[in-house]
Formats: sequence, structure tokens, C-alpha cells
Amino acid sequence: MAKALKSVFNVQSIDELSRQLAQTSPGFNQSLFVERVFQPEWDDLSLLQRIAHVSESVHEVLNLPYVKALPILKRVAPHFCGIFHWVFPDYVARYGLSHYECSMQALAEFTRFSTSEYAIRVFLHAKPQPTLEQMIGWCSSDDAHLRRLASEGVRPRLPWAKHLPWIADRPEIVLPIIEALKSDESAYVRKSVANLLNDLSKQQPDWVLALCTQWHHEGESLSKQTEWIIRHGLRTLLKKGDSQALSLLGYKRPHPLMVKSWQCDSRVKRGQRLHFFVEMQSFDSTLGKMRLEYALTFKRKHLQGYRKVFKLAEGDYRQSCKKFNKQHSFEKITTRSYYPGTHAIELLVNGVMLAASEFELID
Repeated sequence: MAKALKSVFNVQSIDELSRQLAQTSPGFNQSLFVERVFQPEWDDLSLLQRIAHVSESVHEVLNLPYVKALPILKRVAPHFCGIFHWVFPDYVARYGLSHYECSMQALAEFTRFSTSEYAIRVFLHAKPQPTLEQMIGWCSSDDAHLRRLASEGVRPRLPWAKHLPWIADRPEIVLPIIEALKSDESAYVRKSVANLLNDLSKQQPDWVLALCTQWHHEGESLSKQTEWIIRHGLRTLLKKGDSQALSLLGYKRPHPLMVKSWQCDSRVKRGQRLHFFVEMQSFDSTLGKMRLEYALTFKRKHLQGYRKVFKLAEGDYRQSCKKFNKQHSFEKITTRSYYPGTHAIELLVNGVMLAASEFELID
């Protein structure tokens, strides 16, 4: 089983942070810091709680005003990366709100080693207008990390973060960021822009579809980068079978297509894999552009079943007949519980259900 993300905050990493702080600030009390971090409740703290606790411990043991502590943290931060590095932008979010300019500079530096996407949201809530203007300015940076911070930070539904409903209600306020980055050369940035569009599509589907349609009408000037962003930014609408989203990406109603063969296991054990097979045939010369998905309706303990759509295959198929084999794992995962009983599976072709079966999940 994979280690919990919070396990990166351990004795070794805390000792290293303590050592780096002591080297940069000679008066730093390492033993007090370690003692302050590893309180009796440490093991029970979640990932975000550990980040907050370490950040607060740094502030307490450094015992310096924010503007004097910040240069120390800037010298220490490059020695860390990944999730552990979140401590540094977290410190800015906790203690730097009243020092706006130097905090913006610090978040711009810290995001290069990991991300400041969570910390920037504190400033978006407290000082929305100047923070948005700063993020729009970052869109023209040569640094992909800064450009990505501009789009990722304004996502209304950023995972693990407090939502930004005022952006979801008025998506036009982040349009300058989207337009500036819609053809970005960095895949890292493009993925973030697509995620931003996907977030917005959950509350403002018409606005997102209108924007993507406008881009498509630009014709030959539409870049491959923008095409990729449209495809991935509309993924939730595509899974819902939204006809406008499907049409925009060239997926027609599957009237010339038929399911020649559909087979699915009648039962599967928890911890094993469900196997299913489909053979598609076209009445025309080719299958053409097809998006194949399957929807599973999972049984729940005391509630109605819930339906989730997964991609099976996608492409422009030049043959008139093609077979697809797929497996779906029912191995234990942390984000879903499996309960024995009758489940349903549907085959979706360009958003239309063309085949369905039931199967039993057994212990």
C-alpha cells in the first residue's frame, strides 16, 4: 500500500528543516523546534494540519517579526521541494497578509520549488482586486511556474482548498488569465488552464462552451495547444454527454454505428477485475471519430447507487469494424467503498448509451 502523503513530514525531514534554519539563523533553537513539532497529537494530524503545525512551530521558535523571518525562509526554502515545501507558502499565508508586496514576491519565489497555489487564495479572499491584477501580470512571466500559479490559484474548485464561489459566479473576471495562457508552450501550464475551465464548466457550462466555440471560430489560427485545452477543459461536460461539447469536438450522434457484439462478466469478486468486450461496426465505410466510455452504477450501503463515467477509448478510426477489450478493477481504494450486490454497466458512444448489462459484485 502506498504511503500516506503526510508521511513526508517525518523525523528526518523535520530534523533537516531544523538544521537548515539553524544554519541560516544561528540563534534558532533546534531541540525546542523538534519538541514543539512532535506534540502528542502529531500522529493524528492530517496532511494539511501537519503543514499548518510545522509553519506555526517555525514562527514560534524563530520568534521574529514576519519581515525579518521571511529572508531566512527564502534562503532555507530551496533545500526542499514537493509537498514538504508547502510549509513556506503556508507561512506567508498565515503571517504575511498585512505585508502584501513582500508576500507576493515571496510566493512568486516559493512557487518555483513546489507551488503557492493554496497560499495565494488567502490573498484572493482578503484582497481580491490587487491579487487578481498581480496574477494577470504573472501570465507574461518567462517562468512557467509563475504562469501556472496564475491559473491554478484562481480555480474555483481547487482540491483540498476552500472554494472560490465568487469566481465561479463571475468567470469573466478570470478571462484575461485564460486568454493569456490558452496557447501556452508549457504542458504544465496548459493542464492548469484546462483544469480551470473544467472547474468553471460545473457551474457555468454555457459560458465555457461559448468561449471554446469562439476559439474554434478563429479557424486556422487555433493552435494545437488551445485544441488540447478545449478537449481537456470540457471533460466533465463530455462525460455528461453534453451534445454541444461533443459536437464542438467533432463527435456526431452515433446513428451510423452499431454494437456488433457486447460481452461482460456476470460476476466479479471484490479485489478482482471486471472484464468486458465490445465490437463496434459502422454502416458507412469507416467508424470515424468515436468517443467510447463506460458508466458504472455502484451499489451503496444505505443510499441509491451512484453513477460514474470512465473513458474506454477515443480516436478517429479508419476501419469499419473494431474490437475493444477493457478491465475495471474492484481492488480496494481509499476514495470508494465497494458493497456486494447488483451493479450496472453501460456502454456510451459519443454520449449515447448503446449497450448495458448488470453484474454481481461478490465477496
